[in-house]
Amino acid sequence: MRTPITLALLLFTWCAAQAQRSFEVTIADSTYHMKQYWFVLYTAGDGPALDSLTAATLQAEHLAHQDAQGKRGLIVMAGPYGKNDAGWRGMLLYDCDTREEVEGYLQQDPFVKIGRLKYAIHPWWGAVGTRLP
Repeated sequence: MRTPITLALLLFTWCAAQAQRSFEVTIADSTYHMKQYWFVLYTAGDGPALDSLTAATLQAEHLAHQDAQGKRGLIVMAGPYGKNDAGWRGMLLYDCDTREEVEGYLQQDPFVKIGRLKYAIHPWWGAVGTRLP
């Protein structure tokens, strides 16, 4: 059970870490190395409708753009959303130092360039080494 002092210490540690990109936190008998990543939510844009050939070409370019960033270790997780009413199209998790760096990569995406995708960028903290099952 966490005491008020433990919660205060965790909050202090988290607040102090806001000025840096990583920190360690110990909860009970486990120490976690926390690191700031950048969560990107792609949403539907209002760009022009595309014919099937153009859409297929841009999709290949979009995936190649993301694949190149993944191979460089910039994108550590990515994937599309299933059909939904919110207009969500996909998510990316970037391992970059700054929001501006992430935005620079996103602005090079072929679908972003033509307005078919919009994006929102948010800082996200994760424990280094966390893996999906």
